[in-house]
Amino acid sequence: MAKIKETKEVPISDLVISETQARVRGVDREIDDLAESIRVHGLLEPIVVCPHEGGGWAVLMGQRRMLAHKKLNRKTILAAIIDEHVDVTTAKVLSLTENLIRQDLDEKDVIDACTALYKRYGNAKAVAKETGLPYPKVLRHVKYDRLVPPLRELVDSGDVSIDLALRTQDAACVDGKAHQAEAAELARKIAHLTGAEQRQILGAKQSHPERSAAELLSDVPRGSRSKQLIVTLSATELRKLQAYAKSQGVTQDRAAAAFISDGLARADGATTAGVRARSFHRMRQAAS
Repeated sequence: MAKIKETKEVPISDLVISETQARVRGVDREIDDLAESIRVHGLLEPIVVCPHEGGGWAVLMGQRRMLAHKKLNRKTILAAIIDEHVDVTTAKVLSLTENLIRQDLDEKDVIDACTALYKRYGNAKAVAKETGLPYPKVLRHVKYDRLVPPLRELVDSGDVSIDLALRTQDAACVDGKAHQAEAAELARKIAHLTGAEQRQILGAKQSHPERSAAELLSDVPRGSRSKQLIVTLSATELRKLQAYAKSQGVTQDRAAAAFISDGLARADGATTAGVRARSFHRMRQAAS
């Protein structure tokens, strides 16, 4: 088993980003903030490297910290050095686990990493054990490969959750084949509906595969159908919303709807309590 041999400053010019890094999207996100933090407080935790086959060191953990050092024009960085070359699977597990702990990965990065590990191990339970991810989540991610291209695009863009994409594809299957454009259209149109409404429509689609998305949507009572609301958020608020949505495995629209619904429920409770308090106050005044 590979072990850390020593920790020392290594030249940044000798570092190579390992091709096994789990994070390939959003690497530069908030990198200026990280660089400023390192400038003020220093590097709080060393990166982890191992010998690179082509010479120098392969970065297994700490890609963003290395990039922040480059922004600061630093020549060296503190690194914990593993005593031997690390195989692809071990390196991907290390990178995936560290990134999940530090900062939410783009969902597609997690899907890619889980899929690669699944192809190596052959089952989702082994991937869950190695990465610490919940088994149901791993199972969903490794099924991404079976999505038709239009549904993959909707998942990649964040317009549709992977759960909804999988359920829609299954519902739109006829004789074992998914009608790709139709499945994508249906997923896009029901993404903003409640879970109950989605289940109703997808169940109807399975029973009557010939019905179009528009026909299926007409079955949902207009009074109960969800409405779209455009809300402007600050960059910080949007990042927090996106992070929460990824952690819950839902689209950012569904996450925002959950927050708004919860806030309205709290406001309604506060209003009810206020009415009761005012009524009680008036009764006391009348009695005095």
